[in-house]
Amino acid sequence: MATTQVELVTPEGPLFSGHAEMVTCRTEGGDIAYLANHMAYVGLLQPGELRVVGPEGGAAGQQGPGTELRFNVTGGFVEVSANRVVVVCDAATGAL
Repeated sequence: MATTQVELVTPEGPLFSGHAEMVTCRTEGGDIAYLANHMAYVGLLQPGELRVVGPEGGAAGQQGPGTELRFNVTGGFVEVSANRVVVVCDAATGAL
């Protein structure tokens, strides 16, 4: 399956950078999933879970179907452009 570049950034610095098949998060309009080549999008990030599902079902550096990284994020922004998802949040806890 196709992938998209994902960047998760906090004021302390980058928390995650890698490729994923899908990224899900909660925005002001509700939960949304981003796949490769998603149309351009900018939205307000709501507190909640951010899921990064890696290529072949494995998150970056992990193996096996169904593997994903989960982050607990606070408010911020999400931008999708040119096959890249950038999440800038006030704070986030590492992969859950």
